[in-house]
Amino acid sequence: MLLFNQKVINKSVLIISCMLFSGCATVKDPIGIYKITQLRLDAEAIFRRENNVVSEVMILTMDEENSTLSKAEQEMQDACAELNSYAIHIRDNSGNDLIAKQRVLSSLDECEAAISKLEDLVRTGEY
Repeated sequence: MLLFNQKVINKSVLIISCMLFSGCATVKDPIGIYKITQLRLDAEAIFRRENNVVSEVMILTMDEENSTLSKAEQEMQDACAELNSYAIHIRDNSGNDLIAKQRVLSSLDECEAAISKLEDLVRTGEY
């Protein structure tokens, strides 16, 4: 009888442990696909904003060079260098470079801030 009770207790502990672990391991996005997808979409949106503001600056400076706009544009180009480099990498279908992706992710905030600064200059006309 004691052996039977011991087996029942062991199996009960095992079943309860499995239930607890499976409850902790169940998440909506186990490998972060939503986060990865959202970062990719954010990077694409930032890249498009950069291209739009560069086009606007080119139109505004066709007749004369503006040092304020040129300086802000150069700062943006420097801040977004990793993003632009990775876009070329993707365009050329050069494979999956995880280090380049990490550099892009770490530079996105700085790039977006530089784009916003240049967009504000263009929008307000204070250059």
